[in-house]
Amino acid sequence: MALRWLARCALHRAAPVPAPLPPPVSFSPQLRSYILLLRFSTSSSDQPHFMVDYLISTCGIPPDKAAKAALRFAHITCPARPDAAIAFLRSRGLTRAQVRAVVSWTPTLLLSDVDATLAPKFRALRSLGLTRAEAARLFALYPPALTMGVHTNLLPRLLLWLDLLGSARLLMKWLAKTWLLKYSADALLRNLDALRGHGVPEARLAATVRLKPSLILQSPAKLDALAARVDACGVPRGSGMYAWALLALHSVSNAAFRVKRHAVMRGTGCTEEEFLAMFRRAPCFLFMSAEMLRRKVEFLVGTVGCGADHIVRDPVLLTLSLGKRMVPRCRAIEALKARGIDVGREKLVNIVRASEARFVQRYILKYSDQAPELLELYPPDLRKGSSRGDRSTAGSSCSSQGD
Repeated sequence: MALRWLARCALHRAAPVPAPLPPPVSFSPQLRSYILLLRFSTSSSDQPHFMVDYLISTCGIPPDKAAKAALRFAHITCPARPDAAIAFLRSRGLTRAQVRAVVSWTPTLLLSDVDATLAPKFRALRSLGLTRAEAARLFALYPPALTMGVHTNLLPRLLLWLDLLGSARLLMKWLAKTWLLKYSADALLRNLDALRGHGVPEARLAATVRLKPSLILQSPAKLDALAARVDACGVPRGSGMYAWALLALHSVSNAAFRVKRHAVMRGTGCTEEEFLAMFRRAPCFLFMSAEMLRRKVEFLVGTVGCGADHIVRDPVLLTLSLGKRMVPRCRAIEALKARGIDVGREKLVNIVRASEARFVQRYILKYSDQAPELLELYPPDLRKGSSRGDRSTAGSSCSSQGD
């Protein structure tokens, strides 16, 4: 009886409380990489895999990244294939620095078979008309292209961008800023169709993308939201200004739009509706910073003698370069007047607004013998950019009025 009673007591006895678990160990990224390197280095001889040192010394990859990448090379016993891949890239025009950059981005590229994987990609680019140097530069600018399928991804994307941009030179220019080839041809074609649906004329489509390729790198939802912003400003779809308005608002967030609107309204005294009317006439003045817009309004009103209401009626004035057009032209006219030369009754604002050819012919070349300093105040190299805005896409073509 006593034994049975003791057994029942043991069954109802509280279980012992387990000891608390130790807190999780937290390692810094550097320590984790070091531990990984030690683990990968453990072998029968306790020597690291040769690819760790290879990636560090030959490819310039940092030790922590080399340790991680070397795990993918555990099955190889000699550097024959990596050596062949590097030699091939160098033979196709990539510099040592470019090869290091490419391998650093995609270390497993060193496992590629030269004849089956790498060579066809270079041949594909040459078949599109790219030079040897252009092909090398393209892969240096966008290393993942070397891992793409030639016919499934690389060629369709390249063909589309070359068709839109018109030249390999422009492709390289934009590829250096944005990884254009990251996006599938199908996604780009959908966005091009969306732009057509939103009112960009077919004749303007390629030119619009050429100015701002990132316009078609957005998600469809963002592109629709951008079109809605343009609609809210009252720009008619299908009009000549619609594409410019898309480009302008694509470059300006809602917050920045409000700041620039405030700068113009404060400087000119215009209403919000008048500001929107200005935007509809010359969308590209929004490419300027709020500070630049403020300075232009001040110069036009204070120095040129242009009424604020004139700026509201003719907003293309805000797209003209302050440093390369307005200021030099005003200085040239001041120099003529200082010599007592009668320049006629044309208003200074019209002189600033005049086309480059007309201004040079009427005021610079005509009086250069009487006022030689004109050629210094308005030199030929300045004239090349004087008809452009302070941003490359701004200028007289971005307005509903001619220059």
